Amino acid sequence: MSGIHSIVKDAIDMHYHIGPDILPRKDTVESLLKNEKGKITGIALKSHAFPTISAINTIEKKSEFPFLIGSITLNYFMGGFNPSAIYASATMSKGAPIIVWFPTIHAENHLLKNHSQYEIPPEWVRDPKFKPRLKSELKAIKVTDWNSKLFEKCIRVLKAIKENDCILATGHLSWQESYVLAKEALKMGIPTIVTHPMQRDINMPIEIQKELALKGAYIEHCYVMWLDRDHPEDYPLKTIKKDIEEVGYEHCIISSDAGQIKNPSSSECLETYMNLLNKEGISEKALKTMSITNPKKILGMK
Repeated sequence: MSGIHSIVKDAIDMHYHIGPDILPRKDTVESLLKNEKGKITGIALKSHAFPTISAINTIEKKSEFPFLIGSITLNYFMGGFNPSAIYASATMSKGAPIIVWFPTIHAENHLLKNHSQYEIPPEWVRDPKFKPRLKSELKAIKVTDWNSKLFEKCIRVLKAIKENDCILATGHLSWQESYVLAKEALKMGIPTIVTHPMQRDINMPIEIQKELALKGAYIEHCYVMWLDRDHPEDYPLKTIKKDIEEVGYEHCIISSDAGQIKNPSSSECLETYMNLLNKEGISEKALKTMSITNPKKILGMK
């Protein structure tokens, strides 16, 4: 068994999209547990549209490996900045932490950078029964006002995250909004993940990533950010390696961000990505820290 393969077996993927969903997905909870048994230790399940703890709780006999982590994403489907939705998911999780992703497809930054006229482009869904909504029908979600101050409704959400022992992820916000949000969350003692900040629609400066990391945030690097993009040259491995080394691997996590129909499984994505990074010069020790040690710290595990 190779060193990387062994690391993946003990890894926790903190970002995997699950179905059924509006967008086509590779797995349901049932198929994920069946296909990944013995291949990875834990997977955090994400949906742009529904609270994933509901799907996790439909499994009568929980599988020990992989263990599943629930989440909620603060898009309009969940009422946007909705403390009650956070409370409900956290309560249903029965003491296990959930991830609260800030807006993704309804974030102002996402809607501005998504060049389609639609909220969810029909070509992403490929279902003749799908009825797309125009972006013009939606009011984009922001977390800060024109003075870069967090809205009061956002503060209420942060309080709900803190009170319910949740984990915050910045979603598809602009890097400027993520910066303000993450600083406040870290000040409150909330475990914080900066969601794929190198993604071309976010493009957070490395100096800002370093600043947030030194304050306690974890910087996410995803398989999908390199291997599943229309412009893979945006994220060359040399740049990813350089960014990880500048921030420090003790402040980074590696996830898949997979779950799309065409992508491999969570464990396969992580193994492929880690092998590539290892060949680029990232040590197995660093990979272990980013995929095992740091996710456990975020989750409050020993």
